[in-house]
Amino acid sequence: MDYIKIAKVNAVQLEKGRVTYIGTLHLTAHHMIFFHPEQEIWISYPTIHTVEKGLPTVHNAWPLHIRCHNFVYVALNFQTEQNVTDVYESIQKLTCIGSVEQLYAFFYTPSPPFTTTDGWQIYDPLIEYERMGVGSKNDQWRFSDINQSFSFSPTYPHSIVVPTRISDTVLAYAAKHRSKARIPALSYLHWNNMASITRSSQPMVGLKQNRSIQDEKLIEAIFMTNVPQSSTGPVYGSTATNLIIDARPTANAVANTAVGAGTENMENYRNCKKVYSGIENIHVMRDSLNKLVEALQEIDSGNHVSKSTLQKSGWLKHIAAVMEGALMIVRNIHVCNSHVLVHCSDGWDRTAQLTSVAQICLDPYYRTLRGFQVLIEKEWCSFGYKFMDRCGHLSNDKNFVALSATNSAANTFANVQNKFSSNKHIRETSPVFHQFLDCVFQTMSQHPDRFEFNEHFLTQLHYHVYSCQFGNFLFNCEKDRMQYLASTKCSSIWDFINSNKDEYLNKDYMASIDQLRGGDGGVLFPDSKAIKYWAKLFGRTDDELNGLDDNMSPSNPLNERMTPEMLGLGSNLSDSTTSTDGEYTPETNMDADPLGINGTTVVRPRSGSRSNNSRTGINNVTQVEGEDTWQRSADNIASKIPSALSGAFGGGLVDSFNRLTMNVRDTWYASSTPSASSTDEPFADMRASSASPQHRAATVGRSNSRRRQTVDRELRSIANPIASHSASSSPKHSLASLTLEQEMNPSYPYLGNGDRDPLSGGGFKPISAKSPNGSPLAGSGSGSGSSRPSSARQGVTSPSSLGKSPPRSASPDQTTALPSSSQATPTPTPTPAPVPVHVELEPEVKKEPVKELPHPLFVE
Repeated sequence: MDYIKIAKVNAVQLEKGRVTYIGTLHLTAHHMIFFHPEQEIWISYPTIHTVEKGLPTVHNAWPLHIRCHNFVYVALNFQTEQNVTDVYESIQKLTCIGSVEQLYAFFYTPSPPFTTTDGWQIYDPLIEYERMGVGSKNDQWRFSDINQSFSFSPTYPHSIVVPTRISDTVLAYAAKHRSKARIPALSYLHWNNMASITRSSQPMVGLKQNRSIQDEKLIEAIFMTNVPQSSTGPVYGSTATNLIIDARPTANAVANTAVGAGTENMENYRNCKKVYSGIENIHVMRDSLNKLVEALQEIDSGNHVSKSTLQKSGWLKHIAAVMEGALMIVRNIHVCNSHVLVHCSDGWDRTAQLTSVAQICLDPYYRTLRGFQVLIEKEWCSFGYKFMDRCGHLSNDKNFVALSATNSAANTFANVQNKFSSNKHIRETSPVFHQFLDCVFQTMSQHPDRFEFNEHFLTQLHYHVYSCQFGNFLFNCEKDRMQYLASTKCSSIWDFINSNKDEYLNKDYMASIDQLRGGDGGVLFPDSKAIKYWAKLFGRTDDELNGLDDNMSPSNPLNERMTPEMLGLGSNLSDSTTSTDGEYTPETNMDADPLGINGTTVVRPRSGSRSNNSRTGINNVTQVEGEDTWQRSADNIASKIPSALSGAFGGGLVDSFNRLTMNVRDTWYASSTPSASSTDEPFADMRASSASPQHRAATVGRSNSRRRQTVDRELRSIANPIASHSASSSPKHSLASLTLEQEMNPSYPYLGNGDRDPLSGGGFKPISAKSPNGSPLAGSGSGSGSSRPSSARQGVTSPSSLGKSPPRSASPDQTTALPSSSQATPTPTPTPAPVPVHVELEPEVKKEPVKELPHPLFVE
């Protein structure tokens, strides 16, 4: 041919993956063939996605990088610039053709001939819809010949199935309200309950909110096809969940009203509701696949695919969206006995995905080898999926890039032009059919014994969608297929498949499960969250794409140090928390502390008290016995974690961890202390068994200058509690005061000398409020951090409360008095009420507003 400038090139180096071959390159009219004694690679020109002629390498080799639609990546290195230029220009002319009749399918002749020859007759709409029940089990549907000459809707099949009660005249008027005249037509009739799946395009609503009475009557008739009838009329209620599923995101559907289209106004449609499936458009899907391909080509230092880059592509998210929409249809059809109308914008991309995946789950026939072929012919070829546009069969020059070794400005211009130039051909391509096959693979992976065909059958279909070897996947609609006489001029892919049927059969297939209709009734409900990358299609192993990331791999030395045994948790957390003196039983765990330690009882909160511990299940727990058991269990876990973190990450994280646990522990003590007189001694024991002094001092002493100023203001507010609490009594301020007062308490063994301020290193001591005569005020001892007037706070004990523990605070968010450890006594002793003293306070000095400290759980 005139297009081929050079037919054979010797001594060509081919790089595929991490393997290199040196052989001979042959260029034919429809294939590029690389021959090597150990490897022979055939690349069909329509499968080529992009070709880039690179700059010469340091070894004076001229590279040619080729990427194919079936995820084959090869690099050809030539010895001379003339050879690489001739091969590049020849491939460009043989790939970028202007007519469908120049494709390989119109020249391909099978040799030897196929053993089966009924591939073009494998789908007959009359036979298939009769198998579903149209005309045999159900008389509510009929065949319409309104589109026999494709004048009614050029992209629809010549024979469509509509409700019996709707005439062709009504259909003609309803077509004006649907994009491309793609009216709601029957796609599937369920064998169990005669519920239907119908498909259409978007309504032409527009900004004026147009409506069509004929379209509304047509949809109403569809939703009444399986409603039981009585002598007085239809019995409503049996199909209460009829759905109109708009496959688009809500914003996309509403935005189309600006161009005269849009979505249904549900005020005009009876006995149904509308939901959005949220599947993105073809442009988003194309970009997602390109990002996935880039991730597959980026090999990290360990010769593994970067999992983070794969996730950024969003490919699995889009696959999950399609499967979730199909599952919605399956449940509504099989479980709710209701009808579903599906549409997107034009009704040939996302609509075909949802209806075909749903039918595979609903009908076991479509999971057989022949049934799957019928499904593709019916839902994709007959209903007008645009194979030529979406697959890019008539490729474009923009897919070819030639870098110049002498003109860098030309290289830059070529890259920019190739990337940003407006080209309709490129904008129409999208992996819609690829996503459908991917969804089938996901369902097959979860139900390996319910499909008659195997994974190799799906990969072959994906390849031949782009190879243009057969006439099934060349055209945009049934009208174009008939116009180009594809059934007589081209071979059918189904003859190719069925002639080698044994190669595509699943050895684990169990047809008896679906034939008996037992268990799940032959209906599958795949899990849309248990999806994975189709590794075989992408030319990778399953471990490469779906294995654990390097950071999660057990071979990572970081994870070896973070073992449960090092954390002191044993095989699991319950083993550690229950290996104490207390006996663990489910009964005690229901009303006990969060770790399941026996020896605690739940006390109902006082009426009117506020509790903020509902999230952790702690509601005013009074520790009658077993308090030491709690402490030993908590210390057992807390003492192991810093050492493990230190071994894995270093000391910086340990300091932050200790500071966090210290604040959490102090907050727990403040919220769980019944009274100073009854629990001073247990507090001393618990504090003595807490974190080590060096870690405690290191974390307390680390504060920036702005935080130090805030801490100093809080210390002054605690030193003068009456003024501070009159100025601010918010729960957060009270909790911060509590925590800082514990920090200042000289009786804490891990703070060292009580005369030393752990925050500043100076000799700060708490100042008690005094009366004018020099005597301390009642209730202003060193252990008090609250100014709430109560008899218990002022040292006045009522006769009814003598010998009893006063009620505890309901929540750490409320102002709570922390017991003074320096005045702790083993048992509570009633004290006489002090003589009231009239105190004249000095005029209050206006101070700067006190800035609240953050919650102890969110420390630096």
